[in-house]
Amino acid sequence: MKSKFLLTGLICLSFAAKVKSQDLIKQIPADAEIIAAINARDIVQKANAQKLNELLQKAGFFEKAGISANNDINNLGVDLSQTAYFYTRKTDSISFMEFILPLRNKEQFEKLLHTIGEPKALANGYTSIGMKAGNILVYNDKVARFVSATMNSTFLDNDSIASRYGIKRVEYVAPQSDIDYIETDSVAADSVTVSWEEDEKLIPVPMSPPPPPKAIEPDSVEAGIIELPPSAADVAAVVAEAEEMHDPGYYDSLYTAYENQNRKNDSIRNDLRDQWLMTETNRLLAGRYDILPASEQDKIVKKLGLARLYIPHVEELYHSFMPYKSIPYYYMGIHMDKFRTGYQDGMLDLVQEGNMIKMKASVGLDKELAEMSKKMYARKPNAKFSKYLTDKTLGFFNVNINSEAYLRDMPSYMAKYYSSLLGPQQDILEWGLMALEIALDEKAIAQVMPGDHLVVVNGLRKFKKDYIDYTYDDDYNATEVKKTKEETLPVFIWMFTSKDQRLIKKGMDLAVSKQIGKVQDGIYSFSSKKAMDFPVYVLLKEDLVMVSNDSLSLNDIRLNKTLGVANKEFAKLMKQNKMSAVFDVKKLPVMLKEMDVNAGRQFEGTIEKLKQYGSTSITSKGIVGNRAVAEMSTSLPQTKDGALSYMIDQIIAELNKK
Repeated sequence: MKSKFLLTGLICLSFAAKVKSQDLIKQIPADAEIIAAINARDIVQKANAQKLNELLQKAGFFEKAGISANNDINNLGVDLSQTAYFYTRKTDSISFMEFILPLRNKEQFEKLLHTIGEPKALANGYTSIGMKAGNILVYNDKVARFVSATMNSTFLDNDSIASRYGIKRVEYVAPQSDIDYIETDSVAADSVTVSWEEDEKLIPVPMSPPPPPKAIEPDSVEAGIIELPPSAADVAAVVAEAEEMHDPGYYDSLYTAYENQNRKNDSIRNDLRDQWLMTETNRLLAGRYDILPASEQDKIVKKLGLARLYIPHVEELYHSFMPYKSIPYYYMGIHMDKFRTGYQDGMLDLVQEGNMIKMKASVGLDKELAEMSKKMYARKPNAKFSKYLTDKTLGFFNVNINSEAYLRDMPSYMAKYYSSLLGPQQDILEWGLMALEIALDEKAIAQVMPGDHLVVVNGLRKFKKDYIDYTYDDDYNATEVKKTKEETLPVFIWMFTSKDQRLIKKGMDLAVSKQIGKVQDGIYSFSSKKAMDFPVYVLLKEDLVMVSNDSLSLNDIRLNKTLGVANKEFAKLMKQNKMSAVFDVKKLPVMLKEMDVNAGRQFEGTIEKLKQYGSTSITSKGIVGNRAVAEMSTSLPQTKDGALSYMIDQIIAELNKK
């Protein structure tokens, strides 16, 4: 019976926490651009609250915040069983950021703020704390809301908008009369040297009035204006102006006016920002905004790990970063506002799975882009690739695309989504892409290179490298000398499927006939004429083309020699993903030692710990549903508390060294 009551109580608490979280997320406006959700309960649980307290204590947080009650995060007044939220919202004039923090104890939370300012009553049951300009903190018994505002720099670039608010453009530039400079030091008793244009010679002008012009017969006068030399009065006025401008006080007054107007402009901008910040804050507290739709709320809170970053409209956010409003793209006929990507919402998750930390990313695609992308990534890796992933493998990169679908659909994709960027040349681009689509024989190209590739790094090897050095005689005349040195480098093999190898083989045979390369036992080799690089070797085996920097590895493959014990983890990752890039971190210390890389004493301990790590990988399953998905993961040393707790242990250890 007691167990039933306990179960019922846990269900009620869980439901209550869920209701609270839903209430907080409803405080995010529907037009938010970027939204972040931070799962405080999951973080505290997986990081270990005791370790978090130790970390904050060593970082000086409790001391700076003036909290001494057991140095416990539970005494901050924050509700660590709920989710905190952050979002940004943008208008054409101003950008807002808000952090929404759930509270458990208002009085404890207020103790954190004693050094900031005096609490003041605000509308709708909220209290406010004055902070630095452009920021405000408001809170009640349940929630604290930190709101920040930043003026959009391009908004007041428009002169008509700027003048509406009393902002005047001012530049510290000397007037044109200062540029048309008169050399006052050359003034003589009877003449003044005047410079009228930069490319004209100096003209000596007499101080006395010029003689009257000679009489000109009416029929000899040409159309136009007869220019007379300046009078003595004009010259005197120019001299006086020049003397004034070259007085140091003249430039001081220019700079003073420039600074005064800029200070006034800044004051107006700051006043506008603070007014709009208060307007936004009052609007939020009064609930005068549309909330996120229920479907958007579910995307944010459903299966939330440690944290989630959510972008409701990727394409709109991308447009907001494009400067087409402030640069003359329209004058060139380029309509950046019509540019389309085909992307919808985007999501980035931070999760812990045992001893692994993962970042999972996905982006929604419109129907047409999703269908086309599924065709492009509809190819599986060649099963023969897996036997080249062994216990010696340091890392690999694998990608699989359908070359035929890619070549067939890419021209139409480019025409639809990118042709608007070329303005008047849009029709030409579309015509050119259509011609390319007709000209390409995608089926034939797909036979030569279907689209599956594997680059594998299998251990290290010492290579003899030829290089060019110089010797000098007594007259410093240089003579080239070919030398050889030994280096330890990773051995790589790039391989791809090719059902039709005729074109590739014909090209290499042609290179051999031109003495650009050579072939021995079926392995082609090509080297630089200057002998500055390592040779590149190529082997055609069955339906694979292999390119490597190591002829011994290719020769072993040619003779079907065993390369090592199969690496099942790597083979699984390669087979399950359309793209994968993996590196075995625990082999890094030995690799650096063999390559004679000295990381320094301060990093010796850190590098030695890497022997306990697993692999770091970036993988993608391609298109799942209507979303492009990818994932990055790191395997940390096995501990009973998991990956996040281990990371905090490492941070504390570093702080203890200081």
